[in-house]
Amino acid sequence: MEVIPGSFTEALPHSRDPEINHHIRRYPDESKAVPVQIPVGGVIFFAYGTAHCTRANRTEKDRAGAAFHFLNADSVPADYFESHNQGAVHPMLAGEKTDGGMSFHNEDMRGVWQIEVKKLVN
Repeated sequence: MEVIPGSFTEALPHSRDPEINHHIRRYPDESKAVPVQIPVGGVIFFAYGTAHCTRANRTEKDRAGAAFHFLNADSVPADYFESHNQGAVHPMLAGEKTDGGMSFHNEDMRGVWQIEVKKLVN
């Protein structure tokens, strides 16, 4: 993974990348990119809007990743979640629009984290 520290503060033009089926391309100064090696099972956290990419996989092994984007719903336009990634699920973890995971898990998940942690500790 490569990230460009602080790039989330820059207003950069962006568009759908025609070479890849689901990525948006920003056009930052790539000379500022910092490589981050993530071990198997590892995780990396960075601010939403940080320019980042993965380069070509030059190994014989497959690789996979998952991305979770956490946004403060108060910091985006009111129609953001309806207009971006239509058909995708956008669970609300906190705030007035949260439903405790009901729309995603079909059950209220509030408090589950604390219960699961206590099981591991005891």
